Amino acid sequence: MAPDGEDVTYEYPDCHLPLTPETYETTRVTAAEKFAGTTAYTRPLTCHMVKGTYWSDTTFTEPKPFLDIAPSYGLRLTTDTSYWWLERPSGVWRATRAAADPLVLTTDAPSGRIVSLTHRQSLTPDTWSLLLTLDNSRGQYASPGEGALASLRFRAEIVLKLGYKTTAGSETSEAGTYWIDGWEYSTTQQTQPTLTLFCLDGWGLAQRWTARYQMRWNKDDVNPRSVWQILYQLLARVGIHLTNEPAKPQSSAVNNFYPDLVLDPGTQGTQALNRLLSFVPDGLVFRGQEAFTKNPLANEASSYSYGAGVADHPIATGQYNHAVTLSRSRALGRDDSDNRILEEALDWDLLSLGIDTLEQAYDPNLQTATRAQERADAILREASLRAKRSNLVVPTNVGQELLDVVEVTDARCGIDQKKYRVLAIETDYDRRVARYDQILTLGAP
Repeated sequence: MAPDGEDVTYEYPDCHLPLTPETYETTRVTAAEKFAGTTAYTRPLTCHMVKGTYWSDTTFTEPKPFLDIAPSYGLRLTTDTSYWWLERPSGVWRATRAAADPLVLTTDAPSGRIVSLTHRQSLTPDTWSLLLTLDNSRGQYASPGEGALASLRFRAEIVLKLGYKTTAGSETSEAGTYWIDGWEYSTTQQTQPTLTLFCLDGWGLAQRWTARYQMRWNKDDVNPRSVWQILYQLLARVGIHLTNEPAKPQSSAVNNFYPDLVLDPGTQGTQALNRLLSFVPDGLVFRGQEAFTKNPLANEASSYSYGAGVADHPIATGQYNHAVTLSRSRALGRDDSDNRILEEALDWDLLSLGIDTLEQAYDPNLQTATRAQERADAILREASLRAKRSNLVVPTNVGQELLDVVEVTDARCGIDQKKYRVLAIETDYDRRVARYDQILTLGAP
C-alpha cells in the first residue's frame, strides 16, 4: 500500500511461490516504485513473506531496491526446478534455486578453526550479539565472498551451535541464527593472524531498520491491532516471525491493549519495539529467525538449579546484589469523556520502611481504569526485576534461556534455594586460555 501524501505509488506487482518450495523459499513479491516529485524515478522493489506467516497477515519484509533498471511496467517472476526467473520485454535474469554449500566453522577443524567466540543474549539491543574470531594464520580468509568463501559475505546467516564432547561423541544444540554485520583482520608480532566476525541478532536487525514514512495503528476503530499484533507486523519488516509456539504466559495487556501508535519517518525499529514493550510487562526474546513475548509471572516455578548439590549445575563465582528500587508507580490517562484516570501499584514492603520512590507515566491511550492499572503494574514489575541484580559464572549450559526462572544455592554467600530470573546470558569460549563458560545476569523472579 502506497503511503499517503508522499507522491509515491507501487505499480504492476507480481508474486510467486515455487510449486514445491525448498525449506528456505517463500513467496516473493516485486513491484515498480514510482516517485512523481523532484527528482522523479522508477525502480523495481522486492520483498518476501516471512516464513511461517500468512498472506492475510501482510507480514512482508521491508521492500528494497535490487536492480539498477527502470521497469515502467514492472517485472514478472517465475521458477522452474533449477532457477528463479525474472523478466521484462527487454531483459531476462535468473538465479539458482539451490542453496550454496555452507562454510563450516568449528573449534577443531584446521580449515575453519574458531579461536574464540562471545555470544550475548539480552532483553535489550546491543552493538553486536555474536563475536566470532577465526584462525587466519594461513591467510585462508583473505577473499571473503569469493570461491570457497562465497557464502562469507555481509548479512550472511550464521547458525550457532553450542555443546560438549561426551561419551556419545560431539553433542550440540542450536543457539540461534545471526547475521554478519562486519569483520576485522588483526595481527601482531605476538599473536596469530585472525579474522573476527561481528554478527547481529533480531535486536540488531531492528536497530538498523527505520520507518520509511509515517506509520500508524489504531487511529480509529477500523481493523484494531493489539500490542502483540503490532509487534508481529513490525518484526516482519526485518524478517523475524513473532510466535507463541510453544505457548508462553502472556499478559492481558499485550493482547487486549490497542494503542494509537504513530511512527514518524526515520524512527528506529528498536525505538518502536521499546515503545510498544513499555505498554506491557512482557519481555521480548529473539530465538534465531523467530521471537516470542513472555510475561514474567512472579509465581513462575523454577526450571533449573545452580549450586553445590549433586544434581545442581556448579557455580564458579557469584555476586548477589539487592538494592532499593521503585516503591510505587502511577499511570494516568483520560477516558472518552476526558475524565482523568489515575491508577497506582505499590510495594508496601518498601513503603513501610519510609521509602517513597515514584515513577509515573501519562498516556492518552489509557482510556479505562483496567488499562491504566495494567500500565502501573508493568512499571513496578519491570523495576522489581532489577531489585535483585546478580551475576553467576558457570560452566556453559546450552539449554539456558532468557526469562527462565532458576534456583540458586551458594552457601559461601548465604544463598539457599533462592529464585532468580535470567535477564542476560553471555557465553565465552577461548581455546587459547581453555575457557568455555557463561555469565548469567539475574534479577528478581
